[in-house]
Amino acid sequence: MLKFIGNLINLNVMLTGKARAFIAYDEAEAFCRAKDFKQALPLMIEASDLGNAHATVQAAMMFLKGQGATCDWHRASEYLALAIARGVPDVHLILGMVFGIGGYGLKRNPEKAKFHLAQAAAVDADLDAVQMLTMLRKKQGVFSGKERPNPAIPWK
Repeated sequence: MLKFIGNLINLNVMLTGKARAFIAYDEAEAFCRAKDFKQALPLMIEASDLGNAHATVQAAMMFLKGQGATCDWHRASEYLALAIARGVPDVHLILGMVFGIGGYGLKRNPEKAKFHLAQAAAVDADLDAVQMLTMLRKKQGVFSGKERPNPAIPWK
């Protein structure tokens, strides 16, 4: 009987956390629509911490774009990796681009870029990833290898 009660309590805690994750995400989205990113970011992080995969991607994008905080591609890469671990599709392409370009606190890493772009090409059948792999191999465009601490953000 005690085990049953313990399981009920654990279930209640889990469901409360999931509900809070959805509420925090909805509140963050409302602040984003109003362009109040300073209010949105902490809520997006909270929703991500509570397991909301969409919030994880949104938090990453906010750090990439400098919405609600300064641009921090290192932190964004951590959220993108977490989103991949949570099974969010189409994130490998973004992470590959971020590692291929580098900047805003993230050291350029062509090997990680190749891995993630190859995953995007193979798993997500993303033709842009195939093109970016070619550019990375040939060191063309944004993948030229020139150090740029604060590159232009291609998705801003």
